[in-house]
Amino acid sequence: MADRDGSTPWRQGDILLQDQLDAIGLSSDGSDSIAIVATHDCDLARPVELEPRVEIILGRIIEESALDGAFTCCKSLRRLHTGLTAGGTHLHADLDASGKIAVPKELLLRHAPSTQHLMSMEELNTFQIWLAARYRRAAFSDEFNDRLAKVGVAERLPRLLKGSGYSIPAIFFDVDSGEDVRRDGPDDPHELVITLLYSTGVDPGASLAIAERAKSDIEGLFRARCMRRNEGGAEVWQWIELVDVEVVADTALSYAQSQVLKKWQADYVSLRTDPHQPVLGI
Repeated sequence: MADRDGSTPWRQGDILLQDQLDAIGLSSDGSDSIAIVATHDCDLARPVELEPRVEIILGRIIEESALDGAFTCCKSLRRLHTGLTAGGTHLHADLDASGKIAVPKELLLRHAPSTQHLMSMEELNTFQIWLAARYRRAAFSDEFNDRLAKVGVAERLPRLLKGSGYSIPAIFFDVDSGEDVRRDGPDDPHELVITLLYSTGVDPGASLAIAERAKSDIEGLFRARCMRRNEGGAEVWQWIELVDVEVVADTALSYAQSQVLKKWQADYVSLRTDPHQPVLGI
């Protein structure tokens, strides 16, 4: 965490537990309630008269066994499962973007942040990216999204990632080699290459094994939902052709690749209501 040398002890990523939530007038659902400060450090340091409110994200404490790989590492825009592992006591939290609220800064300043429960720098970085993701997310064409939903992959793919935890920090889609190609009917499929990024942090071998298993599951899913036999008995792709699933270490993805590939989120994005923008961070 950042050095606490400013005019306030509070920093982005600091944690409020049930007793602190109760003290600032937020009734909690139970002992598992938690909130994390979302306001940037610069705004936290500004005088109350200039910056009277602080944004926090409400959530709940969960067991490590309840971590859902579809919600870790910013794979979902709406929910984040994250560790809080830099303090003396390790916790895990389930945060929902709809739980962002603003509280009076003067109330918050009457209390001190927890020193027993802290985010690591890596966890804070993930939290910051998640907060900003709604404004810099990648969008896929409506046609591709419609096909992904039509064949049933959109709803099933997140389930395959449920047990991956932090082992797969990102998934990238390369649709039609990055070109905006209009397809004509089920027999003119989009060409899709998926890149699974696996973590080399704690246990690279275990993360690689999880990513390889996810690759096999994804290949099976697409074959089941997007492949049929033609009149001659040959297997052919429909709607979306899965060209390849690549498994790549997080240390091996080049900057150039990160600028070309689009990050896929579990709650995938349509161009109907969002501008076409690349994801700036991974």
